[in-house]
Amino acid sequence: MPEMNFEGTATWKGATECELSIKGKKLVTVSPPPSFGGKEGYCVPEDIFAAALASCINTLFLLIAKNSQLGLKHLETKANVKMNVEGMEKMIFTNVHFNMTVGLENDNERERKKANTVYGMAQKICPIRQSWGEAVPISFELNFK
Repeated sequence: MPEMNFEGTATWKGATECELSIKGKKLVTVSPPPSFGGKEGYCVPEDIFAAALASCINTLFLLIAKNSQLGLKHLETKANVKMNVEGMEKMIFTNVHFNMTVGLENDNERERKKANTVYGMAQKICPIRQSWGEAVPISFELNFK
């Protein structure tokens, strides 16, 4: 498979705010956390990063579920990304936790087992896990709705 390239744009709007866009479409205006001089009430870039990671694991799950003929009624993933801040010179991501909630069309033991298998496959091929390795612990949790 060829190398894939992804691109987003952040345009400074004034003070500490930046407008995020992808392919010319405005998504949101972000500001750093107030503890870094940002304004209250804005999304912070790390929140957008966490949402993008949640979307990534959802996409993997959906693709594998489709191939596994797993019928879904609901799928929601929350990503919690922790960062250790030791001043402006050292800010590192220290942990990522995915909490996925799945609603099955046929909620029975067989389908739950299939959903767990699909989830395990999604964890294994997660590009974040494969990219960061063990440097940043990544944990996964699957719940049924």
